[in-house]
Amino acid sequence: MKAVVLGGGVAGVFIGYFLKRAGFEVVGIGGEVEYPLTSLVVTLSMPHESDIELAKRSLEIYREFVSVREVLSIDILPRWVDLTPLSSIQYEVVDSFEGVRTTPDEIIVVSKDYLVPVRKLVKSLRRELGFREDYGVLKLRDGKAYVVVKGRRVEGDIVVLAAGYRNSQLAEEAGLWLPLRPYECHAVLYIAPRRLWSLSIGDYVLGWYGRPATPPFYIAGNGCGNHVSGVSSGYVKKITNLIKERVSFVYPLYVKSGRCEMGPHGGPVYGRHPDVENLYILGGLDGYGSMLGPALAERLTSLITGVEIEDEYRIENFTQRQFDPCTVAERHNWGAYKLRNI
Repeated sequence: MKAVVLGGGVAGVFIGYFLKRAGFEVVGIGGEVEYPLTSLVVTLSMPHESDIELAKRSLEIYREFVSVREVLSIDILPRWVDLTPLSSIQYEVVDSFEGVRTTPDEIIVVSKDYLVPVRKLVKSLRRELGFREDYGVLKLRDGKAYVVVKGRRVEGDIVVLAAGYRNSQLAEEAGLWLPLRPYECHAVLYIAPRRLWSLSIGDYVLGWYGRPATPPFYIAGNGCGNHVSGVSSGYVKKITNLIKERVSFVYPLYVKSGRCEMGPHGGPVYGRHPDVENLYILGGLDGYGSMLGPALAERLTSLITGVEIEDEYRIENFTQRQFDPCTVAERHNWGAYKLRNI
């Protein structure tokens, strides 16, 4: 059996890895690696138990390949938030944390996050699996999907579309719909004081997140913009002021605009496309492919090989074709704030 994987990010390479392990001949069409040089975060402190389960499994998969660094995680939440979903992880609830300014109406959830060298791992798996750095185009003929690369047709018993923010565009060009929409996601690189160098912050009241990079650098952001709209005016100043209000002064170096994708429920979608018998989809990772990508790639491989797992991420659960991703609450957001366009 031959599988053509269109997309070479964390989801695509792990689909290729698991399919090869299941006995498939894998042809990977990966494009360029677009991950940042810094490690990416895996957090278990999320409001959906199913997402926590996937993040745990992703962490187990990562540890088969690379060393993972633990960092302290603090989530700033309103006191009324229900923490029941966290019953499967270790955490502590405190009223205050040294160096963090809070109000009496807020609590801090202290747990662990994990930094994974995703770029290094993705590049390694691409080499091992023989992923090409070319870009492919999805095509249909006689009810089946195939890929065209540099004018040449690449066919397989199955085709897997896992091309990140390009999923919906590639599908639309082939005449297909997907319950996925791209948007712009932004982050700012800072020089930060020592207290932030090993601290992962999720501020679900003011509306920003921060992740440690190589000291003395720190990455922070939030917000959502229309696809290819660019960073909005005042974005850096606003994020900088939020960090200053909560923790400390930081010095911004530059802002980066990336491209993300989500499903109508604010999270990932996977499964066999209902209109094409040999086409499978994995997308909508919402900029958090590092957390859920490996585990969902494993589940998609199980589906392809005949083992089904019923969950809320399956593509057949979604019929909504048009939606604005900047008005949809992200699944990893505790719902304490609605601010996304900043």
